[in-house]
Amino acid sequence: MVPLPEVQSVKELNDYLLDWCLREAGRTHVPNKSETVLEMWEREKEYLHPLPANRFEACKLLSCKVNKTSLITVETNRYSVPCSYVGQAVWAKIFVDRVIVVAQNHVITEHIRSYERNQMITVLDHYLEVLLKKPRAIRDAHAFQSNEIPDVFKRFHLKMREQEGSVGDRKFIRLLLLHRDIGMDNLTNALLEAEKTQVFRYENVHEIIQRLTNQHIPISTLPTDKTPVNLLDYKVNKSNIEQYGQLTGGTRK
Repeated sequence: MVPLPEVQSVKELNDYLLDWCLREAGRTHVPNKSETVLEMWEREKEYLHPLPANRFEACKLLSCKVNKTSLITVETNRYSVPCSYVGQAVWAKIFVDRVIVVAQNHVITEHIRSYERNQMITVLDHYLEVLLKKPRAIRDAHAFQSNEIPDVFKRFHLKMREQEGSVGDRKFIRLLLLHRDIGMDNLTNALLEAEKTQVFRYENVHEIIQRLTNQHIPISTLPTDKTPVNLLDYKVNKSNIEQYGQLTGGTRK
């Protein structure tokens, strides 16, 4: 470790150390042997047993109970889980860089591990179903105040709340739920575009999302080269309203 490696992640450090070990093994000889460590390692590998089929998880297991605010406590820090697990027992897998929460053998969430003390790490998506029932709670929700939430979300919510009060809160939460279908990036782009129009309404954002995700092309401007060949020969006749008279026994004027 001299000079001290400059790396950005544990993976980068592992790659650095592996490269160093291979270089050292290639130039260092085994005591009283003419072979290098790397050459001896190649011979020794023939006698080793295969690795286990399931990769070993270098983590500490901790049994936790989800409290009424949908949090579990791991080493003084609290991490959020989906609100549907409130009151249930779950397992926390504590790795060196992350905390994975498991319930009924299914991963329900994953957080970057915090090495500080008495911190609260929350994900807004974990609380959306509860917020739909209590929409005004979004105003003070810890997860919504996180730096992970783009600023446009906070500005848009403020405008919707100013215009529609608690109804605006509820509609904004419905907007947040859309990220599960289209992704956070698409929803962020839709809000930014809607903000430019100064129309802070659910319906406006929904129309923008449809355009961004479906690449909608109006039928009136659909070019011939993009029209399916089997539709080019179709002719649409105009409706004849006199035919309705035959159904009603005569026309009315």
